[in-house]
Amino acid sequence: MKRLNRDINIFSMSALDLFASAMGTFILLVVVLFPYYLKNAEIVEKMSVLRQELAKAQEQNPQLEKCQTQKSNLQSEIKTLKRDLKNCHQKLRQTFLAVVMKWETKRQDIDLHIIDPNNNEFYYKKHNRTRSHFPNVNAELSVDTIKGPGIEIWENQRIKQGLYNVYAKLYARKGNRKNPVVRTTIYYRDGSKKLPNITLHETNKKKLIATIEINAEGEVLAY
Repeated sequence: MKRLNRDINIFSMSALDLFASAMGTFILLVVVLFPYYLKNAEIVEKMSVLRQELAKAQEQNPQLEKCQTQKSNLQSEIKTLKRDLKNCHQKLRQTFLAVVMKWETKRQDIDLHIIDPNNNEFYYKKHNRTRSHFPNVNAELSVDTIKGPGIEIWENQRIKQGLYNVYAKLYARKGNRKNPVVRTTIYYRDGSKKLPNITLHETNKKKLIATIEINAEGEVLAY
């Protein structure tokens, strides 16, 4: 009987040692793997947050695409408006010019001469009504009177920037010895101006009435 009890005690102690060893190993594994478990939990949490942000971004994406389309349309409209504004500025700088010269003395023939910035001289021999005298110039001496009282008109529908000299010449008295007085008015986009009256004393000699300046803004100045 004593021998049997001794075997049972040995077996019981071996089982306890095995259990204790297993428990120690488990605790050791827990201690080693615990930081990795915590790190894995953080990753899972971050992934959850990222999924939520992705879901929000997907919800907002159609709105962002709509905003991009609206932005593109607005940029296109702004570009068109800028181009239209530039065209308006160019049109505002454009002006026409008409020079009207009159005299009241009977029978006398007085000629209007205009010299443009390209040194083209318009008068009765080079009126340019058919664009044969100055083909690239849209200007002409449209009215030419050869017997007073008379009127002569030079006009340009789209006049260019530069200086234009206006002259009058007593071509023929035709028996009338009176010195004629020439009255000249210019007409343009913004109104009209009267040029100084001049008296002609000599035949076949040009006399300057005024110099007309067309500046870069389409303004008309006379001096």
